[in-house]
Amino acid sequence: MYQAIEAISKAGIIQPLEPVLFDENEHLVILRLTKTYVGATTSPTPPADWKRWAGVLKNSPNLNDDPVTIQQAMRHEWD
Repeated sequence: MYQAIEAISKAGIIQPLEPVLFDENEHLVILRLTKTYVGATTSPTPPADWKRWAGVLKNSPNLNDDPVTIQQAMRHEWD
């Protein structure tokens, strides 16, 4: 039977978020969900440059009104 146990890593030491009792010499398999493995032959891709999106919507015809008016219209869209 498989059991999911949520844990965090602090300074490389795995710590369960809730108390868990393990049998002595119990075989555990750890599945890492938050990071992908980068092998020795591949190089990680650089993060996308977020600055390229700065100012893209400044001339949008949908955002020409007062920001408060736009927010109120979106909030009451289904009324």
